[in-house]
Amino acid sequence: MQGIFEDFLKTGGIPEFVIHNETSYLQDLVDDILYKDIAAVYGIRDIWLLKDYFLLLMERSGKVISINKIASILKISPDTAKRYLEMFADTYLIYLVSRYGKTNERILAPKKIYAADTGIRTLFCGFRDKGSLFENYIYLQLKQYNPQYIYKEGTEIDFYLGNKTLIEVKYHPESLEARQQSLFDTFPAKEKFIFRSHEDLERWMKK
Repeated sequence: MQGIFEDFLKTGGIPEFVIHNETSYLQDLVDDILYKDIAAVYGIRDIWLLKDYFLLLMERSGKVISINKIASILKISPDTAKRYLEMFADTYLIYLVSRYGKTNERILAPKKIYAADTGIRTLFCGFRDKGSLFENYIYLQLKQYNPQYIYKEGTEIDFYLGNKTLIEVKYHPESLEARQQSLFDTFPAKEKFIFRSHEDLERWMKK
């Protein structure tokens, strides 16, 4: 069963690709969005910059993204890096998740990033880091609940939902570090769950 699920993580959920399994379809889909929905609409001439940026985003899916670091790598200004990031989010190639906190913290704190489809992420990064892929999958199932991430004194919890449910994602044998376990245990929430498999998610959704 785990092998079947990992095949799903690798393939993603875009029907045309699932049916025909032609990577050229996903590549063409992403290229069309980069060319037609971003470059053409916003008058961006450097398409290779967009492609390099998107590759960096796929490599960082499931992680907090630093605008300044992206800007330094791509040799663009932080303002340009922020503007491009918003363009990617506007086309739903990626999703951005804010940090839980007061309004200014939600606005100013760095965002976590997730790919719109695990198959696209695999296409650009290969089938590696299953923990990040699994977290990406969990986010896609939870995004309707307006998730935010928790960050306190250098420790992070993956998702705090609008219904005050706290969720940490650890794929199979992974365990919480001591500080993370402490934050998980002490953070005020209605319910708390650790998702280690897709069965955990399914059981939670049936509650």
